[in-house]
Amino acid sequence: MKEKKIDRVYFIVFLICEFIIIFLFRYFNMNKTSTFIITQVIFVILFTTVYAVIVLFMDKILSRRFCIKYNKIMREYQKTDDAKTFYEKLKSIKIKPNTQELKNTYYLSMSTAAYKNGKKQEALENLNKIETNDEHILKVIKDQRKTINGD
Repeated sequence: MKEKKIDRVYFIVFLICEFIIIFLFRYFNMNKTSTFIITQVIFVILFTTVYAVIVLFMDKILSRRFCIKYNKIMREYQKTDDAKTFYEKLKSIKIKPNTQELKNTYYLSMSTAAYKNGKKQEALENLNKIETNDEHILKVIKDQRKTINGD
């Protein structure tokens, strides 16, 4: 899904830049080959810069939107301690996490919410989705598995 969005952004930015070049050639009535080559080199530099900035900010915006929604759900859960609402709201987040760290956090929370709602199998499945080498997180996962399995 993320790749499709990035591909669309790439294509749109590419077309915009090409139309700018075509417009400049027609407007200034340029017909020299050297001018065309220089323009294309400038285009490549401009395009690469603009595209990199857009992709960078797009990732940050998506991460930020997820974090705002996720943190709101977590604060509400801490106040009410309502596991059913917690589970339903986590499942209904439309903006999915886009970094591995955010995915790990989301899956751990989903595991907790599923367990507190009596869905042990789903809780274990969410734990299996977590990918990390961090010793602290691995210990939390191990403890969570013990809790779910009743060991």
